[in-house]
Amino acid sequence: MTTLANPPVRRVETVEMEPPKRYNHSDFLRLAPEDTKAELIDGEIILMPTPSHIHERLQVFLIKVIGLFVDCFRLGQVLGSRTAVHISEVDTYEPDILFVSREREHIIQEREVTAAPDLVIEILSGSTAHHDRGRKRENYARAGVRELWIIDPYGAAGTQFYQRQGNELIEVAPVNGIIHSIALSNFKLNVNWLWANEKDQLPNPMDVLKELGVKI
Repeated sequence: MTTLANPPVRRVETVEMEPPKRYNHSDFLRLAPEDTKAELIDGEIILMPTPSHIHERLQVFLIKVIGLFVDCFRLGQVLGSRTAVHISEVDTYEPDILFVSREREHIIQEREVTAAPDLVIEILSGSTAHHDRGRKRENYARAGVRELWIIDPYGAAGTQFYQRQGNELIEVAPVNGIIHSIALSNFKLNVNWLWANEKDQLPNPMDVLKELGVKI
């Protein structure tokens, strides 16, 4: 019997892992936690981390401004980040802010929005930006969203605005610092409102509304 000069080789056995369970829209409505923001992305339920202060501050500011503008001119409804939007059977999103026009308010149901909102606003965070810029943006376009704002709370470089042209959402640029919304009639977004000044303050929402022609 030959004795080997080198010891026998041992290797870790390969373990076949089961593929992750895929969920559908009905599963998401049944299983998503009530106290934590979550989204169904390509059949996977993803729990969202607690947002940063700068994220929350900007979200509250925009909800105040857009919400009061929409109410003043009776344009429809503005909803916040815990509203489930049915995008496809394997995609259900909870946008930071969404707007549904008055003519389409029938899509707002007790536990979900059953079709694409007119306007979706996503405020980026480090852990979710790849979803917002990637699959979610593509699916918002397929679902029929008219306008999408992807806002980087830290500045203009990472911020993108999309508006529908035909079957696509096309990225558009501000003109003289202004985005003329196609979803919100007569709403002109001054992009400088989105980021804090040298005193780390966002504009006063009442001043912004007066600039937009809202009589307060």
